[in-house]
Amino acid sequence: MRDHAGPAAMGRYERQYGILAEGPLDGWQDHHPRAAEISAEEFERLWAEARQALGGSA
Repeated sequence: MRDHAGPAAMGRYERQYGILAEGPLDGWQDHHPRAAEISAEEFERLWAEARQALGGSA
């Protein structure tokens, strides 16, 4: 995101979703074979719950 969208877009993303992870995301499936795909709505619900539990705004 930093390379393609610029600092302003990255700042908006991080304010909404938190700090971006560094490094590639490839290969995680090999380490988490029981991971399952979820809908965007389910992700947003779970993400909001997690942020609230950590004391952030949802």
